[in-house]
Amino acid sequence: MVNRILYTFSLRFVKILLLIFTGVLFVTGLFYTCYSTDMETQLVLFQWDALLLTLPGTALLCLLCFAAAAAATGRNTPSAHRLLRFGVLTWCLLAGMLLILFGKSVPAGDGYSVYRIAEQLAAGDTSVIHPTQSYLSYYPQQVGLAAFLEILIRIWKLFPLDLPAYHFIKVVYLLLGCAVILFQEQTIHLLWEDEQAECLYLILAGLNCPLLMYTSFVYGEIPSFAALSAGFYLLTRLLVRPPVSLPPSKTVRYPFPYRTLFTALGSLFFLVLSVMLRKNSLIFVIAAVLVAALCGLRHRRPALLLLAVLYTAGSLVILPCVQKYDEYRSGSTINSGVPAISYFAMGMQESSRANGWYNGFNFETYQNTGMDSTATAALSREAIGERLDTFRKNPGYAAEFYLKKYLSQWADGTYACRQATLATFGGRKPFFTSLYEGDYSKYLISYCNLYQNLLYLGAFWFCLVSIRQGKRRSSSSPEEQLPAFLGLIGVLGGFLFHMLWEANARYILPYGLALLPYGARGLSLLCGRLSNKFLPGKFPRSNKSHRPDATDTQATVK
Repeated sequence: MVNRILYTFSLRFVKILLLIFTGVLFVTGLFYTCYSTDMETQLVLFQWDALLLTLPGTALLCLLCFAAAAAATGRNTPSAHRLLRFGVLTWCLLAGMLLILFGKSVPAGDGYSVYRIAEQLAAGDTSVIHPTQSYLSYYPQQVGLAAFLEILIRIWKLFPLDLPAYHFIKVVYLLLGCAVILFQEQTIHLLWEDEQAECLYLILAGLNCPLLMYTSFVYGEIPSFAALSAGFYLLTRLLVRPPVSLPPSKTVRYPFPYRTLFTALGSLFFLVLSVMLRKNSLIFVIAAVLVAALCGLRHRRPALLLLAVLYTAGSLVILPCVQKYDEYRSGSTINSGVPAISYFAMGMQESSRANGWYNGFNFETYQNTGMDSTATAALSREAIGERLDTFRKNPGYAAEFYLKKYLSQWADGTYACRQATLATFGGRKPFFTSLYEGDYSKYLISYCNLYQNLLYLGAFWFCLVSIRQGKRRSSSSPEEQLPAFLGLIGVLGGFLFHMLWEANARYILPYGLALLPYGARGLSLLCGRLSNKFLPGKFPRSNKSHRPDATDTQATVK
């Protein structure tokens, strides 16, 4: 009884928070646009949207998506859906290859540092593992990504081609971007069995310019999110797929469920891998731990509780284990790195690009203390205290500071994809130069803003419908089960984290991708609502049927 009350309270609390959160995203995204025009300073500019232009533009984009989805689902044949999937994946591969060939992006900044370390390790040079004279001693959380890139570089060296390995890595990232699309589409199918939502998702994924452009960004965003997508899909299978179909009140004994075991181990592997590639993926893993634990308590499934413990343990030990391996093979050590509290202190400070963005505080403080983590943490606490005093004395300034910090991240529909992939190894063609830095960049920014409005609208409508269904106590609805909100819980956690942590629009990319399934489902529900009101019988039902939650079945499976 207590477990059921806890589960129900958690579900309703999450739904209310998510409704408020997605509502704020939609409203602020509708009124504001943030972007950069000067690629040298990368100063974030804030602009009020002209609603007379953005509202019709968003509505037009929405109607085009509805029409394309209706064309794929209105024929009651799976071939149209498969053709749409094939077309979207083909388009993503083609567009990604064009960006690789003509965008000519190269690793830069932190991405270049990690890539160079991976190159040296692949060549047998372990001198990059050093307690003071190493990038990893400042940022030891990058050891996992360096290990992953080292594996890819070693594979590339097996081919007799005299090209930098980052070209091969970008091709791998392009394939991983397609894997994200496939796993998220199948997750939508598991949760809602809504073919229209699946088609809308494919259309939204194919129209997502930041996803396409970030496949040329040699860093941790794409591979870590691909691992997250696989892990979430497998966890969703555990939570919503009944192991067998049984009549009510029946007990069936069957052999050990190896498929279930492999699904659980697969979800564990991919979620831990996502943390190894990008430590901030811990936010999504925490969401998985909470949902798995609550479902395990609610439905008395101790295996889910054990899985939640394994998620936690694996995510906490993976990076230290990789670091120990690097130290073992090099015979040297890596320093403990910049303490986390320095990032929180920097997140409260102004920057030349935007409030809370990188301004060098964490790196410089750590360096000036002789790489002493304890002394750096003490100075960071002092800096936090000073900023808190300033905020207390000037509440208006504090509100403006955090409003601009929020907008600089969540109102940028490009997720800084131009800035992240700006560096080039040679001159770009005029079209691509203009797309990154010239007149065409304005069209890209405007389009991404409209796309983001549509995404936020879909996510908000999804949350609104879930609240309304909860009031009707429709327990058979998928929106009345906590696993349906797994990705959104991760997005909410990311919002809270990055309001305190160092800010950057690039950091929001994984949360924008995680919103895609919910945006598609919400737009599907909105399309059904509009068609039932204005065009009854013209469009297919948005939700054909739904499998009950595996843990809700009355059958006892032993």
